[in-house]
Amino acid sequence: MRADERLPGFRPDIEGLRGIAILIVVLFHCGLPGFSGGFVGVDVFFVLSGFLITGLVVKEIQNTSQLSLLQFYARRARRLLPASSLTLLVTLLIGIIILAPHELDLAGHASRAASLYASNVFFDHNAGNYFAADVKSNPLLHTWSLAVEEQFYFFWPLLVSLTLVWVKSKRTLLVVLIGLTIFSFGISVWFTTTGGTFAFYELPARAWEFGLGGMAVLLPRGTLRISSGSWSAFGWIGILAILGSAHFIGGEIGFPGWVALAPVMGTVLALIAGTEHAKHGVGRMLSSAPFQGLGRLSYSWYLWHWPLLVFAAALLPNISITGKIAVAAASLAVAGLSYHFVEHPIRFQPSLLKRPAMSLCLAGVVTLLSLAAAVFAMRFADHLANEPNMQTITKAINDITRLPTEKCMTSVQSSEVKLCHFGDLSSSVTVVLFGDSHAIQWFNPLQRIAELNGWKLTTVVKSSCPAFDFRPPGLNPGKAASCASWRAEALQQIVGLHPAIVLLGNLTTSLGLNSRNSSGITFALGDLQDGARRTLQALKGIKVIFMRDTPYFSYDIPTCLARSLRHSWYPGGSCEADRSHVLSAAVFESEQAGAHGLANVHFFDATDRICQQDICRPVQNHTLIYRDHHHLTGAFADSLIPVLGMKIIGILNSPVDVAIAR
Repeated sequence: MRADERLPGFRPDIEGLRGIAILIVVLFHCGLPGFSGGFVGVDVFFVLSGFLITGLVVKEIQNTSQLSLLQFYARRARRLLPASSLTLLVTLLIGIIILAPHELDLAGHASRAASLYASNVFFDHNAGNYFAADVKSNPLLHTWSLAVEEQFYFFWPLLVSLTLVWVKSKRTLLVVLIGLTIFSFGISVWFTTTGGTFAFYELPARAWEFGLGGMAVLLPRGTLRISSGSWSAFGWIGILAILGSAHFIGGEIGFPGWVALAPVMGTVLALIAGTEHAKHGVGRMLSSAPFQGLGRLSYSWYLWHWPLLVFAAALLPNISITGKIAVAAASLAVAGLSYHFVEHPIRFQPSLLKRPAMSLCLAGVVTLLSLAAAVFAMRFADHLANEPNMQTITKAINDITRLPTEKCMTSVQSSEVKLCHFGDLSSSVTVVLFGDSHAIQWFNPLQRIAELNGWKLTTVVKSSCPAFDFRPPGLNPGKAASCASWRAEALQQIVGLHPAIVLLGNLTTSLGLNSRNSSGITFALGDLQDGARRTLQALKGIKVIFMRDTPYFSYDIPTCLARSLRHSWYPGGSCEADRSHVLSAAVFESEQAGAHGLANVHFFDATDRICQQDICRPVQNHTLIYRDHHHLTGAFADSLIPVLGMKIIGILNSPVDVAIAR
């Protein structure tokens, strides 16, 4: 191989790119306006890893004709494991002190997965489970990207070394990387389009980002014969692409997929420009002291900032953006201590540098200690959850629904219409339950009512897909298309059943609450009105009960109650909420307007059963109303059997052309 290839030593511009990447990630996690796409900083890190690791492996093979996997993995272990293990242990220790039992249990499971370099798989599974705990409140959520990198470190050196040692051809390696990159990008686009979280969390859908970084390092210097001014322009375009992505990309845009090309190609441009003219153009900015300092601490800051932000939110539920930035600044100080006293000394410890086998043995010991800490945290969480004063809360968290969701609920990615039947299957009276998870929460009382009256109950439900024909904010194009296809087919099948009555349930209250839309995603209630109209007209001639959506809290109710039980300084009264903060009158008015003039449509409003006057309390008669922040517990839904049963019977016995019931 020629000596003019892009073989990386220390590159100040790369250190500066790390600084930019970690800064936009942290600002995104702080919720700072203008950084809704700051998560693309992770994509920048992936490209940099592909560039650096490919270059290091190529350089070693060039110099020694082989790659020492022992040395390579020992270097990776010294570089990554000490700081990450310290973060895991400290996070679990703090979690044991302040978290609710179910939060601690989830953190323990995440820590165990992180110790085994598989937290991306863990969070993919949990994020894809509609009724799982909210992964966004997990203090170890950020370890998913570290797991992706660690999996990359495992197979990438093998791929590069086998290609170069056996074939001894840089061109062949480039062809292999091109093929792998194209294949991985295809996986990313496909799974992003179809919905789900695989494309976001899993290595096969992210490998193309590492691949482009690897291809950039194999491009011989001077291949593109353009002026230094043009290279400077390319460098700035690359930085602008990264920063523009951090500003313009939002959660409602399908990501990664095609969209991720912007930050990824921006990083590649900046890297190539830095190779050609490192001390010119954007390289001067990236080499400045602030970016070098952030880049040097980027790994440690990434490790520490997210757990501290999560714990701050637990201690101060109403923490402001300014407060979050202060916490992030404090985490940077912690990162500095971690870097100077743990990360840097162990990485360059002389005796470990000479003994790679010892490095790996110690890595194994540290991994076992991390696993032991995770298991202890889970067992301690289980102990807390089963304490007498916590048992009611623990039961409520698991009190989802009696509906067999795996069999009867269509998943987010699928458009298949699943019909499940309950009650008296031979009955001439069919009741249909139609909608999303806010329809599913009414299954328990409906099943019991159907059994008591000898009716047939049929469910037609899909997670994250409302019965009304509108696109909720934040639903990516793939999921939206799946939802629309499912809804159209579901309406046809419902009409074909000739039901006596259809009950609709949708998650809609949050559309009118600022707490839900703090990300900047806007929604016009006129779209909801029009969508309601289209769905209700499709059911013309069939009696319909629309279940007004239940109050939507901005915080997890069981978590709030559990913390108030654990800590005297955490007032239980803080779990209550003003009615206007959790319920949108404007949303309900839009839905009613969509039904205007349709005499077959009736409304069921259980708000007064949840909220007394202007206050909504999460516990009534020793029964928890919510299992999270917006789903009713099965026990509370069961308590509404008498009033809901009377409503349904009254409507069934009424003529279809009566005025709309309120």
